[in-house]
Formats: sequence, C-alpha cells, structure tokens
Amino acid sequence: MAEPVTTIGIGAIAAYLGKDGLSKLLGPTADYLGSELKVFTEKRIENVGRIFKSAEDKLGSDISENGSVPPKVLKTIINEGSYSSESLAVEYFGGVLASSRTEIDRDDRGARIARQLDNLSSYQLRSHYIIYSTIAKTCDIGGEALNNNAGRRKCQILMPVQEYAEAMEFTQQEWGNPQLLSHIFQGLSADGLIAATWGFGPSEHLQQYLNNGQLKLEDDFIGLVCEPTISGIELFLWGFGKGECSLNDIFESSFHENLLEDIKPIDNAVQSGK
Repeated sequence: MAEPVTTIGIGAIAAYLGKDGLSKLLGPTADYLGSELKVFTEKRIENVGRIFKSAEDKLGSDISENGSVPPKVLKTIINEGSYSSESLAVEYFGGVLASSRTEIDRDDRGARIARQLDNLSSYQLRSHYIIYSTIAKTCDIGGEALNNNAGRRKCQILMPVQEYAEAMEFTQQEWGNPQLLSHIFQGLSADGLIAATWGFGPSEHLQQYLNNGQLKLEDDFIGLVCEPTISGIELFLWGFGKGECSLNDIFESSFHENLLEDIKPIDNAVQSGK
C-alpha cells in the first residue's frame, strides 16, 4: 500500500534537515505540517524542503535555543513559498522562517512579511536584493539612523543602468520590453519597498531626483536612482534571517558576509543622498 502523501511529504522535507531538524526548527508547530501538506505536489514539497534547509542554515547553532515558529507564519510560508523555486526566493522565504523563530507566541510578523514577499514578481525581488545590497555596501550615513527620514535620504543611490541590467541578467528580449523597468520600480514603490522618488533615464532627467544637488552627472550618463524605505530594509534583513537586528545593521561587515556570491552589488553605484 502506498504511504499517505502527508507522511511522504514530511519525510521528504525532513530529509533536507539535520537530525531532529523539523522539531528543532518549528518547535511544537511541527504538528501542523500534516494538514498543510495534504494537497501538495512533489515539486511544492521540494520547494518547502529547500526553504526549511535555508532557514536551518541561517539559524546555525541558534536552532538549539528555545523557540518555535508561530503557526500563522508556517501556514503562510508553506502556502506561498511552496510555489517559489528560484534560489533567491528560497533564500528570502528561508530567512523569513528563520527570523520568525521566537519564544513570543503572538509574534507573527513573519506572516505579513512572507505575503509581502510573495506579492513580488521575480524581477522585483531580484531588484530589491540588488538595490539593498548595493546600499549596504556603498552608503555611509555617519551617526544617522535608518529609522529616521534623514538617514534614509542619505542612502539614496545612483546606479549605471548598464551595470544594473548586467546584475539582473536581462536577455535582449527582456531588456527590449519598454514596460519592464516601470513594472519593477513602480511596483517596488507601490509596495513601499523603495521611496516614491525614483527615476531612470539620461543625466538631464535624473538630476531632478538627486537629494545631493551638488552632484553633477556626465552628459552621457544613463542610470537609475532610488531611495530605501523602512519596509524595504526590513524585508532585506528578514530575508537573511536577521529579523531581530536594527535597521543600521545592514552596514555591518558581519552582515555583508551573508550576502549572496552569485548576485553582486553594483560596483559603480554612487551615494547620491546628503
């Protein structure tokens, strides 16, 4: 007799983790897994396993500390994340799951962040990562805090459009779509993940957006300019399992060690804030 799909599914997911991995990661919430997996296909179960493995890796030795994942968070990540097979989405969902492990029963913030993550297209998610990893590596705001408007304004960045296109790995067909950049940046702005003051185009057009009015662009420069938001920084931190950190921790060298090797920040980006 074939095993029930729930038993097969739980076993397949557990295979991604270390000894007692499911119970360590989820705590008592692991008991909810059977009902959640009833109608899952093999591919969706595989994606969940990869997300759980990502969360386990991000937690490291902290996985042995007391805590559990709130059921509401688990439900959202399983239902939304199970359709995400791209490695960057798996990393983000895994980070949200790791960040959600807590001793506080009512701390279900991760459910909202996971839904926000699921709402992004693959173009928007990759752009979000590129923007915030570039801000983390490029900007210096001194003693300012990112939870203040002044600090975030200083983190406005200007990126050469060609370097951004290379980081996105656009094909010629994608790059030839006249709606693509608007879809990406308007979508991120509408979701509150970058500020409303964004723009792209030649230097004479971009000059109006720059927070640093003293910064002069070369006549032949074509680029993109955007500014972070609290929600955008929060998603970036949670995506790396750092939901307990302060917003300014994105500037710490210890955080930079978590950045992905296969998607590089923009080398020639400029801090255009002031």
